[in-house]
Amino acid sequence: MTVRRSIKDRLLDQLPSVKMPTLGKTVDIPVYVIHNSADAEDYFFIFDFEQFVERSRSGMFVRPRLKVWAGRSDFARGRFARQFRESFAREFEAARKAMSAGADKGGSGWFSWSMGLDIIPNFVAHVVLLVALSAGKMVWSALPLPGFLRGKSDGEKLERSIEDTQTKVDRALEEMEVTLHQVLFEHAFKDGAPGSRREMDHDAWPLPDFVSQHLTDKKSTSWW
Repeated sequence: MTVRRSIKDRLLDQLPSVKMPTLGKTVDIPVYVIHNSADAEDYFFIFDFEQFVERSRSGMFVRPRLKVWAGRSDFARGRFARQFRESFAREFEAARKAMSAGADKGGSGWFSWSMGLDIIPNFVAHVVLLVALSAGKMVWSALPLPGFLRGKSDGEKLERSIEDTQTKVDRALEEMEVTLHQVLFEHAFKDGAPGSRREMDHDAWPLPDFVSQHLTDKKSTSWW
């Protein structure tokens, strides 16, 4: 009879190999919020992982920085934060699996780093998000790692620690700056009266071709 081991027990097996990465150069991850209709809550995301993946392939643990573009910003921030986190984690995992299965077998940088915590769904993606939303060296103190890596947490406490990380990510996402792009603005209000242009960046570069070509996909995805 096979005994199912707890997350805590499996986690402790990995402790000898645990190593926190040293963060290098800052790399932007542009994110485009695409509205499908005149409903402020009807949107999807396109994540531009291209430069982030390129640096990761060279083995670098870059400091990611989110740059969010949208056509409007009057959506509910709590719901936005949760959907952003879930979509980011899903697309990050898709990129990791593709790199592992292809020429970049095993991945590199953030895409191969798991601290042995690949037993915890989306853990690395949430760490990347927390790094991208945090300032300076304070990022590691924002993680719940020290407590449960010392083995002093039982399974229930470990789960609470992971949920606490998600909560911190969501709170940071709720407060994240969103910049309006003229093309996304026109797309968002194509079927209704234009909204406020107060957060518009009138000097923004044109949208990348891969974003322009997928304005009507209605499904979050990533470009890398």
